[in-house]
Amino acid sequence: MPDRTVTAESLVAVSAVPLGLVIVAVALRFYARRHQKASLLADDWLMLPALITFIGACSCVFYAVHLQAIGYSTFEISKEQRQATLERSGKTQISLSLVSIMCLGCIKASALFFYKRIFCVAGRKAVLNIIIIVLLVIIACWVVIFEFLLAFQCGTHFSAPWDGTQLKYCTRSYPTLQAQATSNLVLDLIVLVLPVYPVIQLQTTRSRKVAIVGIFLLACFSSSQSLFLTVGQSAIHRIDPEKYLSRVVFYIILEMGVGLVAVNLPSIWMVFASVAPDALLRSIRSVVSIASFRSGRSRSSRERHEPEPLGSSASSSSILPFSSTGNKIVVGAPYELKPQSPVTDEFEPIPLAGDDATRLAKTQYSICKET
Repeated sequence: MPDRTVTAESLVAVSAVPLGLVIVAVALRFYARRHQKASLLADDWLMLPALITFIGACSCVFYAVHLQAIGYSTFEISKEQRQATLERSGKTQISLSLVSIMCLGCIKASALFFYKRIFCVAGRKAVLNIIIIVLLVIIACWVVIFEFLLAFQCGTHFSAPWDGTQLKYCTRSYPTLQAQATSNLVLDLIVLVLPVYPVIQLQTTRSRKVAIVGIFLLACFSSSQSLFLTVGQSAIHRIDPEKYLSRVVFYIILEMGVGLVAVNLPSIWMVFASVAPDALLRSIRSVVSIASFRSGRSRSSRERHEPEPLGSSASSSSILPFSSTGNKIVVGAPYELKPQSPVTDEFEPIPLAGDDATRLAKTQYSICKET
């Protein structure tokens, strides 16, 4: 029985629909930055190469389906038809592998730079900041290494995949693809769980912690595609390349599309919720010090506002302020001490202007622990 799980129509659909969603998501991300007058940082700019490479990957899928290289079983294509398009389909599949690695690397790097923007503005020696920088270096090396390995999977015999000498020269092809899929899954899991511990340390309610963690774990579905891709690569290596190639391509496109949409969702949410990026950043960081600030503020307010006994039961007193200048005493105009409002333990956040909020967030709040 031929494998009809992934058809040509499903490959076209899984490429076209995410492509439209990704274009809208990236456009909304930049619209959010401009609308909220926020700076464009590395996490934003990395979306451009990610979008370009994803468009290239979808184009490769469309062309491969047109050539009937994927999406069709071996029983539906004659040997003569397959031989006529073998060279073009081989080049298309290699191009798809190369652009997909670049796209996935940009997605992971953008997520890490977003964590850096939220958590690690202050303190170059902060633990989380160091971890993020190390992961960025690892991801850059991962992209370069696997781009090189896939480009030279047949050594210098670049025509081996379609000239009939693949089994002779391309002995590293499937081990390389399997290593790439497995390492991609491991990196996805590390990037996903990285912000969980800092969020757990926040002094806030459990429901708010769950909400914040949920923002950062929106790409869990993308990691599940990495797992399926790893299994699919293993099946290709052990069973039948022709039977499982379409399924692997399906999961590659789905992983890139879901990852690109997920990494842009926080910015899209800001647009519809009318929340400035600085306000989101300030709210996440400020909850770290709310508990200690609340108790200190309440105690200092009581000490400052408890009036001294004045021998009067009136609610206000008339006092003449004075200052000493040389040997003279200057008596100022009388002013009234107005009744103080009751002091409570409730903390009301103070809205700040954009520049003041950014400066306060950068200098006062940070959940990156110093080493």
